Amino acid sequence: MYQLSVFVIIFAAFTDALATPSLAKPDRIVKRAACTPTSAGNSATDDTPSIAAAISSCGNGGTIVIPAGKTYAINTYLEFTGCSNCDFQIEGTLKASNNLTYWNGKSAMISVSGITNAKIRSLTGTGVIDGNGQAAWDKFASDNTLKRPTVMVITKSTGVTVDNIYFKDAPNVFHSTSGNSKNILYSNIKLYAVSSSSNVAQNTDGWDIGASSYVTVKNATVTNDDDCVAFKPGCSYVTVDTITCTGSHGLSVGSLGKTNADVVEHVYVTNANMVTSTKAVGIKTYPGGYGTATVRNVTYDGVVVSSSDYAAQIQSCYGQTADYCSSNPSTANITDVYFKNFSGTTSKKYAPTTANINCPAKGTCGIHFSNWSVKTTSGTAQVLCANINSASAGITCTSGASG
Repeated sequence: MYQLSVFVIIFAAFTDALATPSLAKPDRIVKRAACTPTSAGNSATDDTPSIAAAISSCGNGGTIVIPAGKTYAINTYLEFTGCSNCDFQIEGTLKASNNLTYWNGKSAMISVSGITNAKIRSLTGTGVIDGNGQAAWDKFASDNTLKRPTVMVITKSTGVTVDNIYFKDAPNVFHSTSGNSKNILYSNIKLYAVSSSSNVAQNTDGWDIGASSYVTVKNATVTNDDDCVAFKPGCSYVTVDTITCTGSHGLSVGSLGKTNADVVEHVYVTNANMVTSTKAVGIKTYPGGYGTATVRNVTYDGVVVSSSDYAAQIQSCYGQTADYCSSNPSTANITDVYFKNFSGTTSKKYAPTTANINCPAKGTCGIHFSNWSVKTTSGTAQVLCANINSASAGITCTSGASG
């Protein structure tokens, strides 16, 4: 009996030891490096070198903080070189200079090139990036050779998030993605460009999304004077989810086919509020005699129109006259494009027309409307069409589309 009890005790101890492995304690917990760049505190002194030094020191897995209440002068091109798995937190303000001589010909004010897994964000929502664009808008009104920079360019990068930042007064475009970038997220973004002079804030696109994939714009508010979001050649798998655009040229595919074989595909837009836009959504392709254009698998779903001139527009004669396009009709291929759940009221500019759908005369136009309930300010709402089978498109057409 004693020998059996000893055996049971020994066996139980042995099985407990197997069931409860010993966990080694880490020698230490590695803390992320943190840097706060110094600011000279005046607009005449460039703070770009200080910020670049902070990125170099803490960019490899570390945190760089632009503190609240501080304004940093961005008088020269700021690159994010060295920012790998970094967290760039903007709680204060980055303000670009209005030195038109310096910025003329620069592609960007802030360049995120060849970067993997970076966060550019404001934790508090107080972060501002100010493009200081008024001088550029005024100059461009009289000199359209001025080559103005985009505020932030993301190119050749993967896994970049831009979150909770207010961007204002871009001298040109606010944001662009290119260089086969992928997995790019813009969230909780406000863009604002309104001129204080009689010269408009021209070409201030919110986003130009070019050769890149899996790009998302989520929860954005844009006030500007050009495309709210432009889906440019080479973009693929792009989502725009919950956006309000005021005063813009809309959510636009293109322009496509000017010189190359341009393709835009797999675009999904949902929950868009389009206020006083020239068009809410659209597609722009060049006519024959240029390059080629392909648009496929694009869905606009849940668009509310408020005093926009058109709720939807397709232009297959972009950049040319009607006479030219009559002799050189568009050969663009437009397939699997869906306009779903549109509502609201257009402006009086083209009343009673709510949409202008000029499909390519020598190409394809596979478009589909469902639950279209856009109203006009006067008369009976109509949709102008050309080169389209209205029965398969799901819309009642009136002839006379142009553009």
